[in-house]
Amino acid sequence: MRWCAALAASLWLGACAVTETAPPSDPLIFDAAAMARADSVVLGIPGALTSIRVLTPIERFTTQDRAVAYFRLPGFDGRPGAESVDLDRAAARIARLVQTHDLKRIDIVGHSTGAVIALEAAKDIRATRPAVDVRVTGISTALPAPQPILAGLRGAAGTVAAAARARSLKPREVWLEYYRRLAYGPDVETAPETAQAADALVAANDERIELPENGLYRRHTRDLRRWTNPDPDALIGATITFYHGAVDPVFPRRPTQRFVDTLPGADITFVDGHGHLILLTYPQVWDRIGATLD
Repeated sequence: MRWCAALAASLWLGACAVTETAPPSDPLIFDAAAMARADSVVLGIPGALTSIRVLTPIERFTTQDRAVAYFRLPGFDGRPGAESVDLDRAAARIARLVQTHDLKRIDIVGHSTGAVIALEAAKDIRATRPAVDVRVTGISTALPAPQPILAGLRGAAGTVAAAARARSLKPREVWLEYYRRLAYGPDVETAPETAQAADALVAANDERIELPENGLYRRHTRDLRRWTNPDPDALIGATITFYHGAVDPVFPRRPTQRFVDTLPGADITFVDGHGHLILLTYPQVWDRIGATLD
């Protein structure tokens, strides 16, 4: 079980410092011509170890006056993997996008860690451009400290359990087994239809599921582990909506509800029978987001 323990430790519990020797690249990508004529933008921000591909359903929201943009994480979609996610820097870059293009509205759709970036960006935009209509949709949102550390402990235990269920120490087999619980919660095997859905999800995404190798997970989440949601009142005036799996094994329901209750005017919908990946397992979430844009 040495590999399994090493995987669990490196993925969930490691907190080593990462030295960045070059200026950070621009994480934002968008069509410059579309942005130039737009007065609003829908911005997608993925969670750790995730490509912007999972957020491409936002493309359907493009109009003549509304552009689409994405925030790339290190190691994905052409962004250098040696960089780390810095929440303050990320928020400032998004606020600068709004200011540079004189946008009147921004809808930020963030998954997991991406939802935290969205909230911090909303604070910056409210402070620098208070007339802008700022709307945040958090999908399977991450939570303030100490919840990321607790999530790491739960994830480490889940990874070890996945190795036992898979009867394998091969990294990919263990990770794919863990992915099934990540998507549909710890009781995924209880109902045959849920187990079949989990198998289908893994089969459909097998080639795109990334293993937590080379310290990438730490670089994506080390700043999150220190995040305490400073100054929630800075979000006053923003519209904040969350969608969260009711059996999310990473950030469970009760601490998630407590967090949402600290945010001014925030609303949350818990989706029964779904875990941390509702942007994949509950496609209706995109229809609900789209309804807020009309």
